[in-house]
Amino acid sequence: MKLTRFLSVLVCLLLLLQPAFSASEESVLQIGDKGTEVLEIKERLQELRYLKNTTLTKKYTESTAESVREFQRLNGLPETGTVDAQTRELLFSDAAVKKPYPTMPPLAEQDEKPVPDWPERDAEGFLAGEGEYVYENDDAGLWICLTPTLQVIISRYRDASIPLVWFETDIRTREGETFRTVQTDPERPGKRFQYPDVIAEQAHLILGFSDDFFATRMASRETVGIIIREGKIISSETNRKTGRHLPNLDMLAQYPDGSLQVFDCSEKSAEELLQSGAVNVFSFGPWLIRDGEINDLVYRYFRDTEPRQALGMIEPHHYLLLSVQGRNRDSKGTMLQRVAEMMQARGVTQALNLDGGNTMALVFRGRMLNKLAVYKNRAFVRTVTSLIGVGLSSAAE
Repeated sequence: MKLTRFLSVLVCLLLLLQPAFSASEESVLQIGDKGTEVLEIKERLQELRYLKNTTLTKKYTESTAESVREFQRLNGLPETGTVDAQTRELLFSDAAVKKPYPTMPPLAEQDEKPVPDWPERDAEGFLAGEGEYVYENDDAGLWICLTPTLQVIISRYRDASIPLVWFETDIRTREGETFRTVQTDPERPGKRFQYPDVIAEQAHLILGFSDDFFATRMASRETVGIIIREGKIISSETNRKTGRHLPNLDMLAQYPDGSLQVFDCSEKSAEELLQSGAVNVFSFGPWLIRDGEINDLVYRYFRDTEPRQALGMIEPHHYLLLSVQGRNRDSKGTMLQRVAEMMQARGVTQALNLDGGNTMALVFRGRMLNKLAVYKNRAFVRTVTSLIGVGLSSAAE
């Protein structure tokens, strides 16, 4: 009897409390409200970039309401500025849309490049038959080399209002044609410095360009990063976590199937990369694009305008090399955000920032196309111990 009476009382209490629970679930947060729930809302808004990374309070202010309205607008909800059940549910779901970062101002529209007198090509655009086709037009800023297994098309562009000069190199390969690394002294990696155009010419490269310049870190006894060249580990030491400095030692791995893949600096060991089939691993960073998405770090850090060089993959056997001239009167250089956005716009899915500054070099058939950068009132390109290259010029035969 006592048990029955107790259960009856308990049921009555639950019935009395139920409206209070429902009211809590349906409560609307608005300006003037305070408490832990408000703080949780603001923390989530900050995570989604609708609030700046500052110390948060438990008070729902006008700025909180404005951030909520912006979240609602970009997520297709009524712009009330209050957090109702629908807003709360979407805010904490995986479907919540992050606030996009501001993009760089668009570059000036470019004139169309001249159409060369193409040789006979196959359906994929490669040279039909044997030999090598070369087109060089310095005035128009267009350089082309075609072979039966390689297409290299270099286009130079300008925006005088910045000023900025950059080169976009479209690279396509097939039938075993691939990037290879050239070292001045393979028996002693990182030794015997030489000018990049000399290295490229001696190796008879159709295209050569500066890499991660691991030699300078080796010589300075700094952390070198994971460096693999032609299947051999040169360095296995890297940073323990991704940094906000250059180089942060993020990596780009090259595989035999023609694919490129970027990794955080400590995401994989040298041994793991070798076991996965990586032939070459370049370590500089940060990585710019991964699976088509731009690295958040480039929006917050690396804001200096400098000469830049980045290598990316559109799809296996199709690549884009972006080389930005800088530190001279014609071109001041750019920040990494610009580089990443340019590459993403051209369909790049994986990309790594390589060494830039006075190391940046773009060499076509033994001739450096970029103008020298100026540092401490001196125009020069740094000597290096290795390059990334592709193709063997028929002039070497």
